[in-house]
Amino acid sequence: MKVAFVFAGGREARWKEAREGKGPSDFFYGAVEMARAGHDVICLDAPDPRRSPLAALYNLLRDRQTPVRTRGEHIAATRRVLARLRDRDVVVAASTSHANALAWWKSLGRVRARLVGIHCGHVNFPLAGARQQATAAAMARQQVVLFAESEREATVQTCGVPAPRVHANAYGVDVDFWTPGSTPPGDYVLSVGNDGRRDYATLVRAVTSPPVRTRILTRRPLPELPAHVENLRGSWHAPVVTDEELRDLYRGALAVIVPLEDSLQPSGQSVALQAMACGRPVILSRTRGLWTGDGIVDGRDLLLVEPGSPGDLRRALDGLLADPARRESIGRCAREAAMRHGNIADFARRLTAVCALPES
Repeated sequence: MKVAFVFAGGREARWKEAREGKGPSDFFYGAVEMARAGHDVICLDAPDPRRSPLAALYNLLRDRQTPVRTRGEHIAATRRVLARLRDRDVVVAASTSHANALAWWKSLGRVRARLVGIHCGHVNFPLAGARQQATAAAMARQQVVLFAESEREATVQTCGVPAPRVHANAYGVDVDFWTPGSTPPGDYVLSVGNDGRRDYATLVRAVTSPPVRTRILTRRPLPELPAHVENLRGSWHAPVVTDEELRDLYRGALAVIVPLEDSLQPSGQSVALQAMACGRPVILSRTRGLWTGDGIVDGRDLLLVEPGSPGDLRRALDGLLADPARRESIGRCAREAAMRHGNIADFARRLTAVCALPES
C-alpha cells in the first residue's frame, strides 16, 4: 500500500532518521513499522498557519457547523498537503482535527484515498445540532481508530459513527529503544507529559509532606513548586532533553508517576509504557479511560491509584520507596508487560489491517 501519515508537525524532518532506526519509532504511530513491512510510506507535516484567509473565512461561515475539534486552521493546514496525497492509497491522520479536516476535503473530491483517522479525546466535547451532524458526516468518511475501548460506545452513539468503522487499537512504544539501564536508579521520582489531562496539582500535593525529590518534564502550567520539585520544561516539539536523555531520566527514576484527571479519554499511554519498557515501576491514575486492558495487571505490572487523590497516590509511592525489592519486581514485570501488550509493532500491525479495509 501507498500510505501517507499526516501530523500536526515535528515528524517530517525526522522521518529519514526514524526509518534508519535513529531514535524511538513510537512517535510516528506505526509509520516506521509499516515502512519496514514493505509499504510505501511518507510522513507529512500540516502545522496550523498563523494567518490564513481560508481559515478565517471557514471559521466565519461555519463556526457552529464544524466537526468537533476542527477549525478553519486545520482546513488550511491540510490543504497544503493535498497535492502530495494524490498517489496515495490510504491517508492516516494522526489527530481528530486533521482527520476531520481531510474528511471535509474528501467530501469535495480533493482526497480520493481511503482515510483513517486516529482520534483521542473527542468525547470530551459536547455535541448537538449542526455540530453533531457535521461530526457524524466527517467520521462517516473515515475509519476511526481509538486508543482504548473506553471511547468506543460514546463515539458510536454521540458522534454517529457506524460501529463497524470504529476500531480500538491499544497504543504501543518502541521496546527496542526504551530499555532498562545497567546502573541502579537515582534518588528522584519522575513525571512526564503535556496533554491536558495531566493532574500535576495532585502530584505536587502528594510529594510535598514529607518531601520527595520530584522532577516534572512538561510545558504545562504548574502550581507553585516547593524546592524539592523541579520543572524541566519541554515537549516533543520543543524538547529540553533528547530521546536518549529522556530514556536516562526514566532509567534513573525510583518510580514514574502519571497523574491524570478523570475522563473517558485514554491518557498517559506513551509515558507509562516507555517507563515500563525501561523497567521502572509506574503509578497511574485509574480513570474511566483506563487503557491497560486485561493484559497489564494492577499490583504486578504497575500501580493504579484513584484520580485526584493525593493520599492514595502518596500511599502507593511510599510503598514503593520503602521496598526496593518490590520496586524491582514491578519494574521487571512492567518490562515484560510492555513487550507483550504495549509494543508499537503490534499497534502498527493492527493499524495496517484497518488501512486495508475497503472504502465502504
